[in-house]
Amino acid sequence: MHFSKTAEYAIRVLSYLHRYNETSHSVNVLHKELGLPYKYLTKLMTELVKKGLVSASRGREGGLSLAKSADAIRLCDILEAIGESLEPDHCILGFEKCDASNPCALHDQWAPPKAMIEEMLTNTTLASLILNKETKL
Repeated sequence: MHFSKTAEYAIRVLSYLHRYNETSHSVNVLHKELGLPYKYLTKLMTELVKKGLVSASRGREGGLSLAKSADAIRLCDILEAIGESLEPDHCILGFEKCDASNPCALHDQWAPPKAMIEEMLTNTTLASLILNKETKL
């Protein structure tokens, strides 16, 4: 399993905002500091503001900052904000109907790792990703 580019960018931006939380940051600064595509970043930040993970303020001292404590932002919250939450009933092989009464060939094997991934996404906070200023995200 790997995160989509959008999820990677969201985690990197939110981590940056947490790490350097003493001031608000413009999209231009985020673009330059993180090397993310400007247009893509503006669209992503708009979504994160709408979903309440980032706050935006206008004016000379305005910019973007975390709307919540990094301890209150979980990986699953970030994925939900960008529309990529792990769907609990989604079949790993893509079948429309796959459950205990009608399992696909991998249903039983997929259940334990899927539960571990869901637990990791639920229990990992943005703050826990920031070990120190040298941690690369």
